[in-house]
Amino acid sequence: MTPPRHQISPGIHLDSRRALFIESLRILVVADLHWGYVESHRARGNLLPHWGDAEIASQLRSLIADYQPREMIWLGDSLNAPTGRTAAEKFLTDLSTPTGPDIFILAGNHDHRWSRANLRELQRPGFFFHHGDDTKLKAPADTLEIIGHHHPAVSLYDGAGTRLKLPALVASSSRLILPAFSPWSAGTNWLNYVEPKEFLWAIAPSRIFAVKPEHHGILRGRP
Repeated sequence: MTPPRHQISPGIHLDSRRALFIESLRILVVADLHWGYVESHRARGNLLPHWGDAEIASQLRSLIADYQPREMIWLGDSLNAPTGRTAAEKFLTDLSTPTGPDIFILAGNHDHRWSRANLRELQRPGFFFHHGDDTKLKAPADTLEIIGHHHPAVSLYDGAGTRLKLPALVASSSRLILPAFSPWSAGTNWLNYVEPKEFLWAIAPSRIFAVKPEHHGILRGRP
């Protein structure tokens, strides 16, 4: 069964695997993978289960197989800490084939010790990509800014005790904020930070749906 996707604007598709696909340019975009999250915590004595990096690799491979992108962009914080380098490097080496996509790895605030994360920004026709932590970076006129960094999510409740937190994409006419790709990311409830003219897309495994900011996190049945 193909995971759900939704066209959030002409030619721009949001996939429930927390990825964005730009159809005209055949670009697949993900943000905040945080390879090595478990290893970095276990090194500090937090004995989390060995789970995460294999899931990241599997999801990336399935996205590439489904979309056959020309390019893939990692929007920064690809590593959680230097301990994530081994898993990330192995994935990139395995993917390095003549038929594989070109991969561009942008630098985030977690990537300062990884030499592969050597780009602060990337521009394509109509689009401007960066991690989102550097407020000095400004999107050129007539481009859509695409960032990560903030791990947006939405917290929903029904008033009777049921609560649900889902990753989300934040959309406006000038900017998209991608959810974290990491399966360990809890996310930041963006209903507390939503700005005028921003729109929220909640991402569940089986569907993608709009959440109106005026709902203030209250789940009101099927959108």
